[in-house]
Amino acid sequence: MKKFLLSIFVILALLPVGAQNWYQIGFKISASFPTNRMYSLEGDYLASLANADFGAFFRAGQYVYGEIGIGYAFYKGDYDCTLSDGTTLFEDERVELRYLQIPIKAVGDVKLTKSLSLLPFAGIVWQPLLKVTGNNIGYNKNTLKNNSVLFTTGFDFKVGPIVLGVNYRYSLTRFFQNKDGKHPQYVNACVGFQF
Repeated sequence: MKKFLLSIFVILALLPVGAQNWYQIGFKISASFPTNRMYSLEGDYLASLANADFGAFFRAGQYVYGEIGIGYAFYKGDYDCTLSDGTTLFEDERVELRYLQIPIKAVGDVKLTKSLSLLPFAGIVWQPLLKVTGNNIGYNKNTLKNNSVLFTTGFDFKVGPIVLGVNYRYSLTRFFQNKDGKHPQYVNACVGFQF
């Protein structure tokens, strides 16, 4: 499947430039910054987070594009758990998560100048959980959501082939599947290339 998608992107990139008016392809890398850190009602807290995601996308349309993509996300977080009475159940523990990402969006194309475009967008990002590293606090595929769905909205600026953007991501699913909790939220910043 991965080889098939890569082949499609390569073929489209090699088509004559004049044939590309109705579609765009591109590649992005981005980082997310959490806007909430409490993930469960019991007090599971995200103390710090380092993460990145990268992938490719394909758009088709004229003034409004439909977009689908494929990507890979890496999260390295430090979690702890402190109850309301101040009791600490466990000290900070590092947990690494890996996700596949499938973004599906509607993207506008507003020409600001000859070489500058504003690309507002909204859509969802489906994130199947691929891996959870070993840890001492019981975070694994039985306790975390195996399939997250995030709503995303934001905008990109396209200057020539370079894309710079910022967006907001709100998880429609909870972080945990075995207990009640909060929905993660992020501000995401990206850079990429679009052809």
